Amino acid sequence: AGADRDELTEEREAMQELWGLYSEAVLPAEESSFFDHFKQKPITIQEFLAKPQVLLLGQYSTGKTSMIRWLTGTASVHFDVKPEPSTDKFMAVMHGRSERLILGNAATCLKQASYQGLSIFGSDFLQSFQALSMPADVLKDITLVDTPGVLPGKRHSIGRNYDFPAVCSWMAERADLVLLMFDAHKLDISDEFQKVMEVLRPHSDKVRCLLNKADQIGASNLVRVYGALLWNVGKVLRTPEVTKVFVSSFWDEEYRFKDHKKLFDQDKANVLEELRNLPRATLLRRTHTIVERMRRVRAHYCILTYLRSQLPWHLRAFGSEARVRHWFDCNLPRLFEEAQRLHKMSSGDMPDIVAFREKLSTLEGIQRLPAWDSEVVEEITRAIDDRVPGIINGAHGVSAGEMARPEGGSAAAKGRLGLLERLGFGNPGASEKRQEAANRGVSSHVAGFALSALF
Repeated sequence: AGADRDELTEEREAMQELWGLYSEAVLPAEESSFFDHFKQKPITIQEFLAKPQVLLLGQYSTGKTSMIRWLTGTASVHFDVKPEPSTDKFMAVMHGRSERLILGNAATCLKQASYQGLSIFGSDFLQSFQALSMPADVLKDITLVDTPGVLPGKRHSIGRNYDFPAVCSWMAERADLVLLMFDAHKLDISDEFQKVMEVLRPHSDKVRCLLNKADQIGASNLVRVYGALLWNVGKVLRTPEVTKVFVSSFWDEEYRFKDHKKLFDQDKANVLEELRNLPRATLLRRTHTIVERMRRVRAHYCILTYLRSQLPWHLRAFGSEARVRHWFDCNLPRLFEEAQRLHKMSSGDMPDIVAFREKLSTLEGIQRLPAWDSEVVEEITRAIDDRVPGIINGAHGVSAGEMARPEGGSAAAKGRLGLLERLGFGNPGASEKRQEAANRGVSSHVAGFALSALF
């Protein structure tokens, strides 16, 4: 435990170095190129150094609050669990010496929290946000964020004076793990929940699906329900890989149907393991986020400076903002291609031209686009190629021996087995044979020698 704490302390120091690098090399480019208008607000040090956050999303009565109560092992009076829709606020559940409820405006002022940025959604939203501190062990290393259940039809908009999908997008961008909760009896996805899932597409690598209350349906229907869930989620998220799904009932009550008790217990354990591993992977996740942002800021800066350089001199000197906007709108596809070719930018770093055009049309002071400064791009490139690897290698070096898989595989790896195989369908001995062959570690030249002896 002491070694783990030392490692976490070392990683936290590395994250402070990363944020210092971001503020020194990237933030000036963001500010000069209006990156907050086009894409994202600047990262604050509180957000970057915050504990790993787990965001729970789902339609009403899918068991989000019940799961938080199960994870924390507490039955707080602030956990309102009912069969009908009950949670009507966003609630960040964090660690504290005593149980205390902190209202939204006060929660955004806490330096030890990471919610200052929520003020952009206004006072109406902050009336629907609160933080709850409690002395639960699981909260020492992670923060859980409960959300209002999504209602069907027009009922979801009643009493909500804020953009619910936009808030969920802000939360998901800063979360380390997003748990999409589904009730095994209600797999239909409402219109608003579909909008919420669509804003999760850029963060699909963080998303895990939880098929909750699975013990309430018979064994013969479980495979059918599981397949329907995969179909519905895949249709909305449109990810190349199937989203990982955990099947169980995430509470402490006895299972109603116990045919697949082993499966339910295993997936419960897999979820807990994933939560336990979050703090150990925080540095690498934040590094991934910051480097991706650096690449996008560099591409964004190159595009805006190229737009400025290609603007005709008479429009730059005498043209109105309306005429400048019109010229950019007519020539944007060509300018995009030329900027990408000139600066040798990857297509994956380029912004979406439709969204860029829309933001450009609403930019105030469009005639004040930044001028090209090679030092800005060189500083960002140096940060990506040299300085970030130096920080990571110093705090999180990887050796070949540490990459070896332990015998039998991890619980997370076992959790990736297909549901049909785990329910007893197919060839039950195939996975054991594959694992046995992998554990023997037979090298390729020995295997070739054995084959040659046979023939």
